Amino acid sequence: MTIVVTGATGNVGRPLVADLVAEGARVRAVTRTPSAAGFPSRVEVFDSPTDALTGASAVFLNSRALGRQLAEVVAQCRRAGVSKLVALSAINADDDFSRQPSRFRGDRNKEVEQLAVESGLAWVSLRPAVFATNFAGMWSAQLRADEAAAYGPATTSPARSCSPTTLSASGSR
Repeated sequence: MTIVVTGATGNVGRPLVADLVAEGARVRAVTRTPSAAGFPSRVEVFDSPTDALTGASAVFLNSRALGRQLAEVVAQCRRAGVSKLVALSAINADDDFSRQPSRFRGDRNKEVEQLAVESGLAWVSLRPAVFATNFAGMWSAQLRADEAAAYGPATTSPARSCSPTTLSASGSR
């Protein structure tokens, strides 16, 4: 199985690439800076998502990384014979755009989900609520001082990244 990871050097993409490689998957990492990616030699590194698609089984779609190329990359996935799309979205994807602050940084959660659904390919949408890396600035002083404590009544906990099994598991929709 060959898996393409867009946004491969970001907070989600880098650990995902590492986890997929550890699971034995063949990984193609897409990044704007291939020369500085620093991945293991068995990871194929591309600067163009469309160049990475030939022969790929699954594609991890990071809308921020793909920017204006998002719709064309999904269309290319169909033409290249990709069988599964994994759309990185957010828990607030169905909210009014004014309630989606990540849109200002380039996230297009609703659009990536809609494109995956309309692609005709097997797909899954990941809707994380929060990432621990987003809070590094807020919590780093407490963590360094060993003053951080778990909050018992919390109903969620920050996610590290998505699981590599999401990309390789069978099934659809």
